[in-house]
Amino acid sequence: MKILWIVPITSPGDAQINKTASLLKRHAYPGTEIIIRKVSRGTESIESRVDEAYATIPIIEEVLKAEQEGFDACIIGCAGDAGLAAAKEAAHIPVVGPGEASLLIAQLIGRRVVLLTTLPERIPSIEEKVTRFIPRPQFFIYPVNIPVVELQMNVEKTIDTLVEIILKSKERDQADTAILACLGMKGMAEEVQRQVKIPVIDPALAALEMAQALVTMKLSQAKRIYPFPPLKRRFL
Repeated sequence: MKILWIVPITSPGDAQINKTASLLKRHAYPGTEIIIRKVSRGTESIESRVDEAYATIPIIEEVLKAEQEGFDACIIGCAGDAGLAAAKEAAHIPVVGPGEASLLIAQLIGRRVVLLTTLPERIPSIEEKVTRFIPRPQFFIYPVNIPVVELQMNVEKTIDTLVEIILKSKERDQADTAILACLGMKGMAEEVQRQVKIPVIDPALAALEMAQALVTMKLSQAKRIYPFPPLKRRFL
């Protein structure tokens, strides 16, 4: 199968993209080809609803291009699932959001979920999306107070912060499962899980596994829920 991973922000350089490619390759099924493409416009990071709006059109363009090129699925590389619903409407092939994938997996393995995001301003929009999947008393969202573009600058510091917050949530909230709810935290879940002793979900891997499963089962988004948009002229 052939999967497109869309980098929905403009800031990552080649080193970060190569790191993402290496992580995904290690967890891909035999025979799965993963292509990574970065949008050429939009926003340098996604940390607000405004950022999501700027990112959505470039994401849809990449999804439609991938479908025309014969890709089997697309993954939007944002744990906030920027542009996901619109992209699902536009495409025949499955489009997967790391946030949704992580929440679904969390419900399979746990009950009380703690989510780690970047900044306090991000919490309201994440809360809206999580409540579609998990009852409000059963999830908790905390910021690490590190901007997206800085999460990978000092990985050790980021991991220490994640561990500290999760351990506090284990005690305060009785959290039994954690989600690293920003793709800037990708690749850190294994070490964090080793230290906190509860399941820690990496949205990048959750999305990859979900996309591969959907392609294998020949499933895509239901068009009764995500209908194709009416044909018309649209302007930017």
